[in-house]
Amino acid sequence: MDIVWLGVLSGAMPIYRGTEFVDTILAPAAIVKMMFVIGNFLPLRAKVYGQRLPNDMLALWKIARGRDPSEELRQLYLNRLRPYMSADDPPWHPTGQSDRVAFFVFKPDLTNEDIPALEDELTHTASASERLLLIDAAATRILAQPTQPGSRLDALLDRLTESAVAMSPELPTLKGTRGAALARLGRHEEALNVLAQADDSNDFNRCLNAAFRALAHSHAGRKKLAATELETSIAILRSHNLAGGLTLEIVSAVCIETGYPAPKEFETPEPSAQDGPSPT
Repeated sequence: MDIVWLGVLSGAMPIYRGTEFVDTILAPAAIVKMMFVIGNFLPLRAKVYGQRLPNDMLALWKIARGRDPSEELRQLYLNRLRPYMSADDPPWHPTGQSDRVAFFVFKPDLTNEDIPALEDELTHTASASERLLLIDAAATRILAQPTQPGSRLDALLDRLTESAVAMSPELPTLKGTRGAALARLGRHEEALNVLAQADDSNDFNRCLNAAFRALAHSHAGRKKLAATELETSIAILRSHNLAGGLTLEIVSAVCIETGYPAPKEFETPEPSAQDGPSPT
């Protein structure tokens, strides 16, 4: 349609050549329409918080009208960040650093190749709350993949969760992630002690805490207790509509490691060929 209108305007200009109508109406309209055509044809994209946004004339028009397409992504990022903020934190404002942190937070997986960039970002992230969010999100993605012997990601998981709890020992959500990491690493008694202090305030956390208590009991040889905890975790999946996405991936990974049959009504994802995945 933009091309049709550009053709109409271009065709009308010779007809009205030399008149004020061309200078005041047709020429400006043709220029604007040409910008629309070029903007929609060029494969330009903007990245905001790790997400690709269209950078065409429609997006520019929305921004001009005060409807910035990136605002929803900023709000999503802020919602993820709030649980890690303390009362003493200054008001949050988005920065280029926030964009880099959000790239990892919203990244669908995490691989060995991401480790140097992730650790470098942690070194340079000045905001404590954004550092904690980055650690917790990365750790959760690692936990979504079945354990692989000698995995660099498991070593990273240990380092990240230990440092996060040291930074903010009073934050229960970090206790859950640290307890999960300890269970995955086979340190079952430590894992159970830490998971007893974990956040149980929502279905996601209750489901995963039960799954990793099951993993800890399984490593300790307590198969009946492990089965009971996994049944609790799977029951939460069924009753609270969590049977999809990250929660299912993590519970399925625990089922694989413990040898417990995954629930039949859920599709268990195949283990990835890459060494890595996803956030809380």
